[in-house]
Amino acid sequence: MFNFKVIAASAVLVISSSAFADIRVTDTHNGAWVTVMENGKPAANAEVTVANVPQSRGTYTTDERGRVFVPLTLENSRSIKYKAKTESGKESSRFAFHSSNK
Repeated sequence: MFNFKVIAASAVLVISSSAFADIRVTDTHNGAWVTVMENGKPAANAEVTVANVPQSRGTYTTDERGRVFVPLTLENSRSIKYKAKTESGKESSRFAFHSSNK
C-alpha cells in the first residue's frame, strides 16, 4: 500500500508540473524582460503581471517570441514575483531578484 501511495504522489507531481508555463526573467536598468515558454515554445499573447510591486499594477502581453518588457521603478534591491497566464490557460509564477545598483 505504501508503494502505491508513493507512485501515485509521484505521478501527480509529474502531471501537475507539466501543466505550468516556464517564466524566464532578465533584469535590466529600468525593468525586466520576461519570456514565457509553453511546452518548450514561446507563448505569444501570454498575460504577465507583477504581484508584489505596488507601482507596477498593469498587465503586460507577450509578443510572438513570448517576450515582454515590464518597467520597474525600484528604490531598493528586492525579489519580485512575476505571474504568467498563457492563452491556453496555463499559469505559472516565479520570483526574480532585481538590483537597484546598475
